[in-house]
Amino acid sequence: MKTRNQDKANEAGSTSDEDSDHQDAHNSTGLSEYERQRLENIRKNKEAMALFNIHEAKSAVSSIVRTEGKKRTAPSPSVGVKRAKNYEELPRRRSNRLHQIEPESIVAKTKDEEFSKYQELKDHRGARRSGDLSLSEINGHGDDGKFAMIMEALTTFVPEKARMKDAEDEDDDNEEVASAQIKPEPVEETKEVKQEPEDENEKKGIRKYFSSARNNPSPATEDTAKASQPTNGVKSEKQAKEPSLRKKVQALRIRGPWPTVKVCEGRIYCMAIHENRDKILVCGGDIDGNLGFWDLDESQADDYEPELDEEPNIFSYRAHPRTLSSMQYSPTDPTKLFTTSYDGSVRYLDLGKQQFIESYVAASDASDHLGSISITSKGQEYWFADNDGAVTLKDIRTPKDDMVMRKILHEKKVGCVNVNPIHSHLIATSSLDRTMKIWDVRTFGKYKEDEPVAELAEFPHRLSVTSAMWSPDGASIASTSYDDYVRIFNNFDPALPDITNIPEPIKIPHNNKSGRWVTMLRAVWSHQFNWFCIGNMKKSVDIYSRGTGDLMANLRDPSILTTVPAVNAWHPNRVVLASGMANGKMVIWR
Repeated sequence: MKTRNQDKANEAGSTSDEDSDHQDAHNSTGLSEYERQRLENIRKNKEAMALFNIHEAKSAVSSIVRTEGKKRTAPSPSVGVKRAKNYEELPRRRSNRLHQIEPESIVAKTKDEEFSKYQELKDHRGARRSGDLSLSEINGHGDDGKFAMIMEALTTFVPEKARMKDAEDEDDDNEEVASAQIKPEPVEETKEVKQEPEDENEKKGIRKYFSSARNNPSPATEDTAKASQPTNGVKSEKQAKEPSLRKKVQALRIRGPWPTVKVCEGRIYCMAIHENRDKILVCGGDIDGNLGFWDLDESQADDYEPELDEEPNIFSYRAHPRTLSSMQYSPTDPTKLFTTSYDGSVRYLDLGKQQFIESYVAASDASDHLGSISITSKGQEYWFADNDGAVTLKDIRTPKDDMVMRKILHEKKVGCVNVNPIHSHLIATSSLDRTMKIWDVRTFGKYKEDEPVAELAEFPHRLSVTSAMWSPDGASIASTSYDDYVRIFNNFDPALPDITNIPEPIKIPHNNKSGRWVTMLRAVWSHQFNWFCIGNMKKSVDIYSRGTGDLMANLRDPSILTTVPAVNAWHPNRVVLASGMANGKMVIWR
């Protein structure tokens, strides 16, 4: 039997030691019937492979794969505009530990020298450009003439009229609108007992700050407050036809001919939307300093069908050479878009002059990593944070090297500073020192430059606090922290005797550990309504109600959203939301 099998192998052109081993195992005792059958099948397969030269063909294919290099990846399904980088691509640094390189070896020293050269290139590339810059002076992307026409059209926008129109068209959930149109007879049971006014001198703590907000409420009203108002079951004709605001939020979808568009070259770090109601102009800043604009004016209609060779309206400019950390349109002048950067400067894009104007330049002995910016309600001053734990107040009308004051408020980096939209003397700060604090800036003048400043209130968190934002009516704060909670402080009420005695906030469990390659998640309030949104690590966007903290909507689209929508911005006058990702792409929910 053994000799006959060897003759067959010789006729096939090959002999194998494994065949001999198989025969020995076959003839050996102690093997089960299943094992003997398995060895017999292996022998037959090898004989068949030898007949057709399978081993030689496999070796030839392997060599071809090795010579051709990496496997090509499938193109992205989204539509984007490919553009050349306007700066030199820097090599990526690799970890010695991951590559098992000894710290004192020759290889490690060589890598250190290479990294020193890399750092020099990076510092040179990140050098700040001084002075005002026009569009023609910046190596941007897109049609400068077309973008100039867009800016010129936006300068004619009147923000007051748009806000009045929005109050009529969008705030259909407001019962005050219904009562103004149809005045029902007063119900005796719902009449409130009129209390005697308090003496202003007897008010203490936070009661002084928020009493005027209750007497003069802002256009934004809370869902719980609306529910408590008497309506007698009567709704206006408009309310009967239009869906509620909550339903409008839940109905948000990614629509249009371009579901996702690459607006920025690198990871998006901050976003803003112009408040023109008739146009959706989204702006994003990335980690390389690029300022990208996406004009959706032509693609707002759901039935819009672009030409085959038509591309979305994308415009990109690089007035800052390093990370764009924050941006905000002026609340009183929407023709000015302010941006802060890690190059140590604050600029604003003047749509009328069509220039990037330098507003502030950090001193040589101060931190050049300028963080979040927050403009006061009058639009004449703004606050911004830095890595030294300080905040700076700047008057827009003064020279770029002047500032009103700079105060160190935290032991570590201030990740966010935010001005109360109703009471501009109150600011909230969040820091890596795991605290959120509220300050009365009118007391800052009492302290010397090197003296610690006393806060109005301090709210400790278990881990770093990434953001703390006031609500549109200035009566609440939403904070985010790496301890995987979003907190809503709803207790800033004139009835409270002191701000330091407010009860515990509403705590919403939420995964905020964005890691190294995803921009930090922040709770962003809607401009006119009392809800806020925050990115979800499961590649979606969560929208929460202020009054109860319940989840109003979870916006997701797995076929389009392949990365985390970490950065978000609301349209100031429409129920429209823009989301930005780490790959430089954006989506619009409308």
